[in-house]
Parts: sequence; structure tokens; C-alpha cells
Amino acid sequence: MLPRALRWAEGRLGLATRIALLILGALTSMCPAAENKASPPRPMVYGWFPAEMANWDMKALDWPALTHLSVRCVVLQPDGTIQPGWGTTPERIKATVDEAHKHGVQVTILAWGTTKEGSSKYLAHHADKMAQTLLDFVKAHQLDGVNLDDETWSRDNTETKGPNRELVTNFFKVLNRKFKEARAGYHLSWASPPVISAKDKFGASWVDYQAVAEYLDAFTIMSYCLCPPSAGWTGSAQPVAGGGKAGEHARDYATCIQDYLDATGGKKEKLVLGISNNRGGTEWKCHSDQPLASIYPLLGKWRSLSALEALANAEKHGRKFDPQQQAPWYCYQEGDHFVQGWYEDDESLGAKMKLAAAKGVAGICIWVLDGAKEPPENFKLIHTHLLGKQDGTPGNK
Repeated sequence: MLPRALRWAEGRLGLATRIALLILGALTSMCPAAENKASPPRPMVYGWFPAEMANWDMKALDWPALTHLSVRCVVLQPDGTIQPGWGTTPERIKATVDEAHKHGVQVTILAWGTTKEGSSKYLAHHADKMAQTLLDFVKAHQLDGVNLDDETWSRDNTETKGPNRELVTNFFKVLNRKFKEARAGYHLSWASPPVISAKDKFGASWVDYQAVAEYLDAFTIMSYCLCPPSAGWTGSAQPVAGGGKAGEHARDYATCIQDYLDATGGKKEKLVLGISNNRGGTEWKCHSDQPLASIYPLLGKWRSLSALEALANAEKHGRKFDPQQQAPWYCYQEGDHFVQGWYEDDESLGAKMKLAAAKGVAGICIWVLDGAKEPPENFKLIHTHLLGKQDGTPGNK
């Protein structure tokens, strides 16, 4: 037994130690909260690939700018099987996967549908088989997941003569179960519609987006052409805000994000904005020199502009910049009407990336990466506006 003096000293030492720990804990709790927070996740940059079906060259890709690459690989068949497409070969898939994995980039397959009748058949009768077929393909090629891009889905199913709403939800549920049981890290995304508002007659409002969100890692929204040239007005194909209206519904990124937030129950961490990297645009004849001018068919059909042509015309007629749409354009008079041309450049593409960052969505997806000739300026914008490198320093290729 210790002498009383030693027991007293031991007790005093224990008390002092406990007091010191309490003080240390209090001081720690007073540190700025930001120091105790985990780092925010890296923004997703999802590139569809390749631009040319027969050219899978990857020398122009800036790998550190990317997180995911979706290769245009397979076509979904009505009987629940898949067929390779677009120049897909095992050798090309392997070369892409090996190179991407070397840089820490995940590779998924993009799966397209055939026809409305074909998709109706596999949704109604072969959902389990289709999910297993896709999983088998992914496993066989050491891929990292699937990007569903079946644009033949519609409100009604031609097989059941009923709605597709629950069948689509069920398909994603089955897909999730198959893949996540095989490997929790498999990535499941849907190249989902750009317009989902019931106020827009073209909006795909029939889908149960909140239910589907539970089974997806990301909605890769096909917002890279919110306003096609045939929409009926002049303006950017992908305006940040202030887009023209189809019925009561505005076509722009700000509206698209809010529509998806409302439909998914606020799942901003699953929203990935589609952006076109095409720096060309469209030119129309119209009766006004103002943005969103109505297009009159009698004046002739719209025509596409290459990037070089758009820049040359803007230099000749004077470059304008719309502060709402965040897009460059030009205008000039020709006889009794006007000609407007709208296109993309660094400022407009950067504005869409800044919007994604400001809204706190998961990131962006790009339609469509040219692995042989992708301009380095596009990757520089990603580094600057999404990855926080203010000098736009490109990564190691």
C-alpha cells in the first residue's frame, strides 16, 4: 500500500491532468468550425466520349480535369440483351479503361435505346435481364458503371398500354440492386431530359424524379441544347438565365436547376449540368434587332455557324453580350429584316461552369469530348471555374 502522502500526490496529479484535458477540449471547441469540417467533394466533370465514332484517340484529353468518362458503347435491345455500337471493340474499350484508370478517372458505358416499342418491351418484360446484361458487360471490361441514355422512353408503354412511370422507377431500382450488390462503388447515372416542367409541352414531367433519385448517383442532365434552333426565337442554345419561353416555361439553366431541385426533393448533390463544348452557334433572319426575337419561317431556315465563322461575323458586325443569357451574339440589318447570330466562347462557357459552382450542384458533363482535337481552352475553363485554379493551369496529360 502506498504511503498516505504518495496517495495524496497521485490523486492531485490525476485531478490536475483531468483539469488540463478539460481546458484543452474547451480551447479546441473554440477553433474555427471550418478547420474541423471535411473538405468538400471534388466537382464532378463527366465527359461523353468519343466525338467521332471511329476515332477513340485520347491524346487531347486533360485527365486531371475529368472525374468520369462515358464511352458511347452499347445499344439496348428489346429482349434485354445489348449490342456494341459506334465502332466499339474490346480493344478500344480496354485501351480507354487502362488509360483513364491510370489517371484516376472512372469509365462508364453509355447505353442507348432503339425505339419506343423496343424500350417498352424491355421495361415491361426484361428489366432484370437488362440490368444483369449491363452488369456482365461492365464486369467483363473492368468498367466502373453505366450512363443510361435511352431517349426513346415516353409517358406510355406500348406493351402494357399503361404508363411507363412505375416501370422506369422499377428499372432503376433493379439496376441499382444488381450493381451495388456486385460493387458498392459502381457509378449509375441517367442522361436525363433537359426540360421536365409540366408547364412546357415538351417537358418530360411524367417521370417520378424523386423516386428515381434514390437509385442514381447522378442525373447527367442533357441541358446542352435547352433551346434548339427551331425553338421559335433567337438566343443562346444554352442560356444561363433569361431564356425564351415555351408556353409558360423559361428555357435556361437557372430554371432547369430549380425544376430538378423541386422534382427530386432538393438533391443538388446528384445534379450534373450538361454543357455543349461546341463554340459554334446559329444564325437566323428575324424582324427585330433584340434578343429573343420571334423567328418567321417566311424569312428562311436557320443555319449553323462554325466557331470560326461566328467569331469572324462578330468581329465584322460587332460582338454583343447578353447579360442575362450570358452569351455572345451579333446583329446586322439586311434589307427589311435583321440577321442575328448567337454562339459560344470562353466567357459564355465559363458562365455556365460558374453557375454550377455557385448553385452547389455536383458538377458538369460535356457533350462531347474529342479526344484527338479537344481545344485546351475548354479544359482551362474547368480548372479555373470548377477546380479553383485561378490561372487555369492545365493538368498532366
